[in-house]
Amino acid sequence: MTVKLTDLRDDIDAIILDLRRERNDGEIPIADALARIRSELNGKISEAADQLIDLTLRKLIHDVSGRKRLSLAMVGQTSLFGHYSGIPAMITTGRGRKRDTTKATFQEADAWLSAREKEDTDVRTKNEKFKQMVEELRPFIQAPTDTLEDAARLKFKLQTVHASQL
Repeated sequence: MTVKLTDLRDDIDAIILDLRRERNDGEIPIADALARIRSELNGKISEAADQLIDLTLRKLIHDVSGRKRLSLAMVGQTSLFGHYSGIPAMITTGRGRKRDTTKATFQEADAWLSAREKEDTDVRTKNEKFKQMVEELRPFIQAPTDTLEDAARLKFKLQTVHASQL
């Protein structure tokens, strides 16, 4: 029978509570907690290994895709998004789904931003540059299915034409 992660989590919680009770200062070094958990729950950890690996990999995917990128897409050797910093590499478009930010539609970008507006001030502040980029690209939408990249390409093209006419 496969170990449920919720049961494993409860067992880990019990070990952490024990460690907290054992220490007067309330500090529990992670290395100590890991050693005790591995020692006392070795069998359950082995049974849940595939689930734990999947959980960890999901977390890593989420962490990596949420990292801010300085530049997201290129036209030839020119960066479409080079002057926008702090833009997430990927955004969540549904439960268990991520999309390259450049390939996101404006509807997806708006939904992502809207979901984060409910978060605390720090989260909203972190996404201000992305929000600014979306608003700066919005005038370049030609169809409802246009992506941020489509709008950025049109903006870049129009700016390049305008600059060559000067």
